[in-house]
Amino acid sequence: MRKPVLIGCPQYRQLVRGWCDCDENGEYLRAADGHFLLEHVRCEQRTGRCMQTLCVLHRFNRAGAGSWYPSGVWAMNDIRKRRASEPTPAPEGGWYA
Repeated sequence: MRKPVLIGCPQYRQLVRGWCDCDENGEYLRAADGHFLLEHVRCEQRTGRCMQTLCVLHRFNRAGAGSWYPSGVWAMNDIRKRRASEPTPAPEGGWYA
């Protein structure tokens, strides 16, 4: 099972749609601190055909030194509750330290 998410894309500088795997209860697979586990997140930019191979969310990337990481990943229901004027602060040490 998987559910939709929004991903902060460093290339397009906008939120793009994607999805994240869920557990048997329909909850997003997250780390203990609540952040999304990138290995369970997939980008759907350009219907999954985005050619930005430096992005860690794309299947051809090997997560090398020049990799791009999303500026954040948000659950769709979290986004709907927020107003655009409320920025999301980054956790200490960055998103994926």
